[in-house]
Amino acid sequence: MLSAISSCACRASHACFILILLSLILTVFADLDNSSSPTSVFRSRPDLHAPIVTLELLRPELVSPGYVFLAPYRNIDPGPYIYDNDGQLIWSGAGTHGASTAHNPHVCEYQGRDHLCFFQGNQHHGYARGHGVIMDSSYRVVKTIEAAGSASPTDMHEFRLVKSGKSALVTIYQPRPYDLGDYGIRPGLGWIMDSVFQEIDVQTGNLIFEWRSTDHISPSFSYTLAASTDTSGDGLSNDSPWDYFHINSIDKNANGDYLISARHMAAVYKISGQDGHIIWELNGANPTFLNINLHFSSQHHALWLCENVTHTILSLFDNASNTFNITNDQSRGMIVAIDHTERTATMIRNWGAPEPEGILAGSQGNLQLLPNRNVFIGWGDHAYYSEHLDSGEAVMYGKLAYMGSNVMIYRCSKYNWVATPLTAPALWTYSRTGANDSDMLLYTSWNGATEVRSWNFYASDTVSGPFQLVGKKPKVSFETEFRLQFMKAWCFAEAIDGHGNPLRRSAVVRTFVPSEAIESGCDDRGCNAVPPLPEGKFFEILIPETNNRGANYTRGYITSTYYPSLPFLSRTGGATRGRVAGSRCHKHNRGAGCTNPGIDGIHV
Repeated sequence: MLSAISSCACRASHACFILILLSLILTVFADLDNSSSPTSVFRSRPDLHAPIVTLELLRPELVSPGYVFLAPYRNIDPGPYIYDNDGQLIWSGAGTHGASTAHNPHVCEYQGRDHLCFFQGNQHHGYARGHGVIMDSSYRVVKTIEAAGSASPTDMHEFRLVKSGKSALVTIYQPRPYDLGDYGIRPGLGWIMDSVFQEIDVQTGNLIFEWRSTDHISPSFSYTLAASTDTSGDGLSNDSPWDYFHINSIDKNANGDYLISARHMAAVYKISGQDGHIIWELNGANPTFLNINLHFSSQHHALWLCENVTHTILSLFDNASNTFNITNDQSRGMIVAIDHTERTATMIRNWGAPEPEGILAGSQGNLQLLPNRNVFIGWGDHAYYSEHLDSGEAVMYGKLAYMGSNVMIYRCSKYNWVATPLTAPALWTYSRTGANDSDMLLYTSWNGATEVRSWNFYASDTVSGPFQLVGKKPKVSFETEFRLQFMKAWCFAEAIDGHGNPLRRSAVVRTFVPSEAIESGCDDRGCNAVPPLPEGKFFEILIPETNNRGANYTRGYITSTYYPSLPFLSRTGGATRGRVAGSRCHKHNRGAGCTNPGIDGIHV
């Protein structure tokens, strides 16, 4: 068997699976009141509420390189997120496009380059309605994928590009009227949820292939009866159709056939890409193969790893539970070998959660094989992820929320990723007193940027400059804090890559100095939130007396020069001195009123 497996032309995707032991502590602010799913607060981006990863690095030297991609939902700011191997936030999708439910963010190939793909839409009970999203490496949406034909909108369970990004595989959950009299739903017409998958041409949106479960597999083979679980539906209305099949993954091989997983059938099917007939069934009510040491149920994320005439190797995530019925004492990722000659199916590898008694994930979950042979696993309705060695040993374990929080992650994965956002870095500066000889703090971040290795900080007494470099600091987390030993009224931050090249600058910001009215609620690091009033008490809202009630009000900013531009880069990558895009300075014209490298109106 092993020799046959080793000779199989394997197709391993990038992978995602993680474990934990070394606690990584980030600042949690109690005013979010989110103790079951703690979130970070960043002074430079107070709009972000990124989940904090509690991380255990069990074997840090064996953790694979790359970033963790996940999309928690039912949390404060649902959406796609990217974290590094230290559990530090890299990108909040909620901070780029607004908080909304998303699933399965992953790196995908489109038009010959790495892009970011994920599903976005509205969550229903056990499925979703929405569309696929393709973003480029600047987090700009370049394409959305809708369902084709006469189907309902696409569903959360699968959105992936195939054929080098030329086509997309999507799942669809389609309610249909159905005669369920033989199943006890009578008299009158019942309703069934048809599991549909499509392959769609990405550029044209045209339908390439469509398959419907009700055309090929009888509901009589389902292991999930109507009204038997929280996602089964009762079959009595179009709002609660019987979800007898529950498709939750699609894969496609080089021959044009499809591999699908059906949770409520406890089966994986190979589907003909020619006419949709079932080529074989793994597990389920009508298995094609004899299970040797194999059993699974309520499974997710079935993928081909390799395939030849005599053998098929595939991976899947065995939930072993739908929270109502249990077939194993814990969920696990597994690799299955099918021998087509002997007509047998054998589990050849499995990985459990790094918990003393394992984890039973009642829904969702996935397994990904990484390029270095490590395995990355997402634990579904437990908002956890882990990375394991091929031997099964866990090397990393991460948790985004605690048990009972109701926060879930459908899938998570791990990839290499290089991104430079279109946005500028964010900066917030603070001085407690505003005195010239007092310290001040600068907080900066750049949501989604992967190439920043350090920050330069510039400061001036006036908005128009000249700005001087006042400090540098390596980037070690999402937000970098820099303390300046003296006060400056105006500042900006500059992101620097690993070669010392400037990437982009923040806006020029005015240093915040608390007024006498609020200074008692501030300390050297910043000001606290206004404390809550006792029940029944209210603030008296005041309008301060000023000489100017709004007309021509200004805080000193130069509106046309919010964002300092970067100098031109020479062919060797260094900054060219004395000349800047948009600058009015030239080497033979440096007189009064001439701007040095920076921006018009601001001296740097």
